[in-house]
Amino acid sequence: MSSPALIPTFSTAVNTWQCDENNHLNVQFYTEFAHEASASLLAHLGFGPRAQRSAGSVSRPVDDHVRYLREFRVVEPVEVHSAPVEVGERDLVAYHEVRNPAKGEVAATIRRRIECDRPWPAAFRARAQAACVPFPDSARPRSVGKLALPDLTLAEAPAIGLVEVGRTQITPDECDERGDFLPRHHFGRYSDGAPVLWNHMGFDRTAMQERQEGSVVVEMLNRYRRPLKAGDLAVVMSGLASFTDKTVVFTHFLFEAESGTLAACAEAVGMKFDQKIRKIMTFPAEDRARMEARRLRL
Repeated sequence: MSSPALIPTFSTAVNTWQCDENNHLNVQFYTEFAHEASASLLAHLGFGPRAQRSAGSVSRPVDDHVRYLREFRVVEPVEVHSAPVEVGERDLVAYHEVRNPAKGEVAATIRRRIECDRPWPAAFRARAQAACVPFPDSARPRSVGKLALPDLTLAEAPAIGLVEVGRTQITPDECDERGDFLPRHHFGRYSDGAPVLWNHMGFDRTAMQERQEGSVVVEMLNRYRRPLKAGDLAVVMSGLASFTDKTVVFTHFLFEAESGTLAACAEAVGMKFDQKIRKIMTFPAEDRARMEARRLRL
């Protein structure tokens, strides 16, 4: 674990309903933990939810970068420890270390950029700058952040090879107190659409599950472009940007369906996963040839 200057900002335990077909914590909940930890971190620095409401300020995430390092299984404890690593006039970059205290391990690292609609109060900014820690090299982007994802419209998405993997409506319980679609559910929509994308690439997900083969994400970067609201219709369009013999890099574009505007876009590094021995699998030549034919035209 890293710097003792990190402060505790969140704790819980993993529930059965939070786990996926691999019997481990689904990717969306790491983002939820960081979202709640961010509010606690800002409060620790003197500008939490109540203080922001009193000041008439609104802060929102700009992007989330997550590295998934180790699995969380059912009933395992979770702790998040956090600190700012950069502070600007209206933005702040927070580092969140998601730990399994029972094992003494870091399970994930999350870098979140937060932006306020007005300059930070002077006292808050001074406290945040004093609390800054160096950003750990181990938490820096490894295989994401290299793509210049365009600000597409929904109508333009099929032209570069994106396929529809989800079409839903945003519900009030998926939104925060302002009615904005929560970050967790961005990641949840991408996760829900992943089996459809794997099928599009020629992998039979039902047959994979029967063979006890799944898929996992080891790194993700999501950029929040425009807030979705409760009641909005949403479409996720996804595709394969690149691959190696063991990894795939997917892109996900989340659109507001009525206007066709882009709400968020993400890069995700995934792998096939042997659920029996809990190890990453290699793509044979025939799989790689099939994936090459489905590569996006970015």
